[in-house]
Amino acid sequence: MSTEYQTLKRKILEAARNCATRGPGYAQQRPVLDEVASQFGGGMYTMLDLDKQQAVLTCWHDVFREGTLSWGYDLDNPGPPFFHIPERTNSQEQPS
Repeated sequence: MSTEYQTLKRKILEAARNCATRGPGYAQQRPVLDEVASQFGGGMYTMLDLDKQQAVLTCWHDVFREGTLSWGYDLDNPGPPFFHIPERTNSQEQPS
């Protein structure tokens, strides 16, 4: 993977964490993508070039495919555009 991809992925995860801590109104796809776009100079009146937009989208979808982020915030908002950061543990449940 390229350094640029890894940098972009880091920016996406940082934005996702920032948004998720603010609650369900922000733990959604649009606020995260807007925050990442603004870091590259994009905004309401300035669009990023298509290559950069598609790179952001590819990386955004990759973090879900890899399980770093999961769709849905809670059972009332169980799917896209809502997301959450899953807690991962190394321990396995033991059968009773």
